Amino acid sequence: MISASGVRGIVIRGAGRHFSSGADLDDLRNAVSDRGARAPALLRNNLSAFGFFENCGVPVVAAIQGVCLGSAFELALACHARVCGAGSVLGLPESTFGLMPGCGGITRMLSLAGRARTLELVLSGATFTAEEALAWNLVDVVTPRKHVIAGAVEMIERITAGSAGIQSSGRHETDEG
Repeated sequence: MISASGVRGIVIRGAGRHFSSGADLDDLRNAVSDRGARAPALLRNNLSAFGFFENCGVPVVAAIQGVCLGSAFELALACHARVCGAGSVLGLPESTFGLMPGCGGITRMLSLAGRARTLELVLSGATFTAEEALAWNLVDVVTPRKHVIAGAVEMIERITAGSAGIQSSGRHETDEG
């Protein structure tokens, strides 16, 4: 699958050691506390961006390293697949701040992990490891941190070659360190 521009796929990753810790909590609290005047615009912007990636004409793979929380995890869930570095920490901790995930993460998590697991994780705001996320179908592959980007590129190559679909990408955990 190659777009008209020749783009075969998109890898979304963090610029540093972490994918992202999500929205700035002070900004989010201010957006919600001013009687919600800014909150709808903030959510619409995120929903629009996440929807773009979800409906993109080429495979979009999240390359998750380190911390991936809140709206950052919602972005990762909007991607077609997720390659996660061993030992990474993921979650939707909004409920611990008196909020709920508002960018489609709950719906996407439901389709991947099921109702009981999603309710448990969202309502508790618990964080979890890459290895737990793999067991719960929230990520497709767990690989050593130093191989996350290469793993994401490899997944795009497999998808575009037609040898494996996104849903049948062979969920597995590598033994490499």
